[in-house]
Amino acid sequence: MRTQIDLGKFELYRTHWAIKDEPIFEILLKNGLVTQEQLNASAHFTKENNPDPALIPTPPGEFNKKQVFIVHGHDEIAKLEMADFIKSLNLEPIILHLQASSGRTIIEKIEHYSNVGFGVVLYTPCDVGSKAGALSSSYRARQNVVFEHGYLIGKLGRSRVAAIVKGQVETPNDISGVVYTALDTDGEWKASLTKEIRAAGYVV
Repeated sequence: MRTQIDLGKFELYRTHWAIKDEPIFEILLKNGLVTQEQLNASAHFTKENNPDPALIPTPPGEFNKKQVFIVHGHDEIAKLEMADFIKSLNLEPIILHLQASSGRTIIEKIEHYSNVGFGVVLYTPCDVGSKAGALSSSYRARQNVVFEHGYLIGKLGRSRVAAIVKGQVETPNDISGVVYTALDTDGEWKASLTKEIRAAGYVV
């Protein structure tokens, strides 16, 4: 791909910056490094289409029932599908990386934007891990997903957090009482998730 992106041979042996006037997304697509679905998802989540959500203050003991916080890994398609489904319920999906940092650390952003009444955690096969010395490994969700799952349970309560699992993914065994719903291709997960959101007091 070096010639396609106008990368001179000497540029491979020195540290510098340069501006290349090349159609990078077309090149990545042509070489199979991204899919059309990923490009569509990226275009869908532009800042113009997703302005920073308004913070909805709630009195102690009450929950904001207009927004849903979505925790995700690297699976852009699963994230896009979930966000579209939440919108179809006339609710606003809150996706952390789309929101302005405004000088905040990651944990401060989580604290700032998680004033919601419900959270959805996507367990997708983004990482691989195993016990030290084991001869086999299994797919796992990103570490941030597991951390934010626990954080939301602590902040909102188990009944206000739904875990949606795609494929064969290892899930934390120390979060007792959590129900994991399969992200099936038939879309049956939508009815299960709607039921959980409704049980949390949302009008959907």
